[in-house]
Amino acid sequence: MILCIGSVLFFFLGIYYYLKKHFYRKQNILNLESEIKKNPNLAILIPARNESKVIEELLVSIESQTIKVPHKNIFVIVEEENDETVKIVKKHQMNYFVRKKLNFKTKGYAIQEIIEDLEEKKIFFDCYFIFDADNVLKENFIEKMLEDYQSGYAISTGYRKLKNKDHYFPVSAGLIFFIINELHNKNTLKNNGNLILSGTGYYIHGRLIKEWKTFPFHSLTEDYESSLYYTLHEISVHYKEDAIFYDEQPTNYKQSILQRSRWIKGYFHNWFYYRKKLKKQKKEKPKNLGSIMDFYIGVLPVICIVLSILLFLFYLLLHILKSYNFQAVILFLLIIIFIYFILVIISFLLLKILKEKTKLSKKVYFQTAFFHPIFLVTYIHAFFKSLQKNLKWEKITHSKSKKD
Repeated sequence: MILCIGSVLFFFLGIYYYLKKHFYRKQNILNLESEIKKNPNLAILIPARNESKVIEELLVSIESQTIKVPHKNIFVIVEEENDETVKIVKKHQMNYFVRKKLNFKTKGYAIQEIIEDLEEKKIFFDCYFIFDADNVLKENFIEKMLEDYQSGYAISTGYRKLKNKDHYFPVSAGLIFFIINELHNKNTLKNNGNLILSGTGYYIHGRLIKEWKTFPFHSLTEDYESSLYYTLHEISVHYKEDAIFYDEQPTNYKQSILQRSRWIKGYFHNWFYYRKKLKKQKKEKPKNLGSIMDFYIGVLPVICIVLSILLFLFYLLLHILKSYNFQAVILFLLIIIFIYFILVIISFLLLKILKEKTKLSKKVYFQTAFFHPIFLVTYIHAFFKSLQKNLKWEKITHSKSKKD
């Protein structure tokens, strides 16, 4: 009975948190940048440890941009001189930077080291683009992103498309970014709210780098950490949907679990750290109160609904084990099947929107729709792995893959 009551309470708590987010969502006023240059001096920073398999495709896509970035303004960050990546960078006559503080492992530390080196040399830029080595840019990516810079946005992120879209596993993995951009960021844009950065493919206004004199985000999920920071400090973040870049997702279960466990650990570490600051900030009636409340509540609605379902299923399972009731077994199985097919329908709807932007084959389209609910369940495995104390940042292996 306690489990059943708990299930109901968590369900209504989830609804309460969702409605609370909805109530505050429009209470935002943009804080745009005033320091804007017509022809900004651009820099590109690329953390690329042992990325010789994929780095050239990114460098070629940078060279092919409608707005050219001087090669001397492009910095590829490696950890050792004999990295094969260096040969490719030299071939394209771009800069490579060899890290010295190798005991600091995350992407954030790599970016910090190059920015501090440039600061020491008194080299500054108006706009800093940050990419992963496996990214590939559509030819007008920088041109489109600079429209946001000219509009006064301090940060802007592009639209992430899949490179390896010929298998249901990476497509299922990529749906999380699609959900963040299409369901959260696009809706938040309508209300002038702060967005969630996911991965790379974004720029930072040079004013911020000058103020920091470093890159202050070093956690396992430096993108989410920075999103919280920008929201707390009323820094404008935009999502440029027509600035397209391509990204590779893990193709095997082990790498996917490693990546997602890191995300979960990083998410909750940053959320708990910033939650007290957000709570204090919301009492001071900030311009972006809607965004403050959005990040303050976070994924609590989803967690509560999932806990509600799990508690109810656990209650039924205990009832079956105690009574050996055949009807209870049938009911339990029917509920599992019902939940699965609800998730399949939701997956179909998401993929229908995605299909308009990414050319998926019919085979992958249907395979992903039926596999994605199972992929979501594996987040439970990733969650328990994230509880390990020794979980650290580890490189996700990339391979050559073609974009559409």
